[in-house]
Amino acid sequence: MEQPVQILLIEDSPLFVQLTRKMLDSAKSAQFEVACVDNLADGVARLARGGIDAVLLDLTLPDSDGLDTFLRLHQAAPAVPTVVYTSADDETLSIAALNHGAADYLVKSEVNANWLSRSLVYAIQRSQPNTLTTDAAGQGEDTSVDSLQTDRSPDSETSWLTRVKAKRLVTANVLEELKETLLALLRRADCEEVSVDLAHVDYISNAAISMLLIVHKRSTAAGKHLVLCNLTPHVHDQFASRRFDKLFDLRGV
Repeated sequence: MEQPVQILLIEDSPLFVQLTRKMLDSAKSAQFEVACVDNLADGVARLARGGIDAVLLDLTLPDSDGLDTFLRLHQAAPAVPTVVYTSADDETLSIAALNHGAADYLVKSEVNANWLSRSLVYAIQRSQPNTLTTDAAGQGEDTSVDSLQTDRSPDSETSWLTRVKAKRLVTANVLEELKETLLALLRRADCEEVSVDLAHVDYISNAAISMLLIVHKRSTAAGKHLVLCNLTPHVHDQFASRRFDKLFDLRGV
């Protein structure tokens, strides 16, 4: 029998502690054991004793607030993957946290047990020393920047298709590459529609959804159309949990 995944939850709300424990108890991707402290100082002290596989970190604590909370924890234990777990749906903050080394950025009110457990498991996998990590199905995650393929659609001279080859849209460099690629396409005079093929993606971070919201707003302002196609059921659920299935044009789910 596999050993339980050891999670440190740094959270000062008893309600969210209870809800988080309940979600991880019901998770199917792994078995979790959760230790909890309610302030940053105690979190740093607990990490110093070892034995923690990943951290769920609230950014608003009695002794620290905002991005500085993550930076202080990450400086104290840079080898332990940390998933920011906050009430604030802040695109700028989420990208800043990822750029400074956070494994993921989750909004408490939007995640479910499946999303939360996958984020933690994938964070631990990515913390391994290899550039290409392998999941339980033997499939890898390419964390290099060369993770996209863009072509003109065979069906229309004014449509373009960008295929995402990365399995998980989490790392900051991949998100930035995708954003710049899509915005460049939308600026083209010969482009009326851009489709993003997510067939290979089995996990999309909160920051990635926020980035796609920016692209969607730019496309709408330009009178052009953004399509997200070939979503896996799990990725579709991540959009639906934030009710973005009503906003984005999702096809081929």
